[in-house]
Amino acid sequence: MIYRFYKEAARLFGLPEAALLYHIAYWVKMNRSERRNRHDGRYWWYESVRSMAEDRHDYLTERQIRRALKHLSDEGMLLTANYNRTTYDRTTWYTLTDKAEAMLHDWEMEEPYQLDGSD
Repeated sequence: MIYRFYKEAARLFGLPEAALLYHIAYWVKMNRSERRNRHDGRYWWYESVRSMAEDRHDYLTERQIRRALKHLSDEGMLLTANYNRTTYDRTTWYTLTDKAEAMLHDWEMEEPYQLDGSD
């Protein structure tokens, strides 16, 4: 599997954060282009931490993912919410802050860094 991230994001926040930020930005962008998951004037993406750890980010533990997401939120890069239809569904929704959008816009001028994780 190929893992993508922006080197500047890894330098500023750490490698797990950079990988998660790239992944979230990708899905927010896809939802924006398809005009879905729009709430409160923003496009959102949702996935459980368990699913992140089992699927795309299987090189990270759930604890590492939670810590990285909290770090990105504390750094003003992510907003979180709950737009689930049922009260028992605690899946978190994520979107980028204006600060993150501006930084990603600059970083997108360069190719994302890729690591081949097929060792």
